[in-house]
Amino acid sequence: MKEKEAEKVLPPDSILKPIGDLSIFEAGQFHEDLLSLLQQEGPVELNLSEVDRMDSSSIQLIVAATRSGRLKLHGYSSQIRDRFEQIGFAQFLSTEEGAS
Repeated sequence: MKEKEAEKVLPPDSILKPIGDLSIFEAGQFHEDLLSLLQQEGPVELNLSEVDRMDSSSIQLIVAATRSGRLKLHGYSSQIRDRFEQIGFAQFLSTEEGAS
């Protein structure tokens, strides 16, 4: 149990927590932020708890980033889960923690 707790504690620079919408208008900056996040060593986290809306451009970026095998998604809403499901990418969402 203690190993799992230690595993969840990541340094702040290993966590990306975007705020607001993630649409085509924010995709350029979001892409840069994801690339920067993936330059960190070890596991990294994308916390989507403050994301209001997301379009397919951002979902595609997330899917590409998850292929590193180090990125965990957390804090996504049921609306974001539904959006992933609508475009056929629900398998890329973590099922360990579930949606918030």
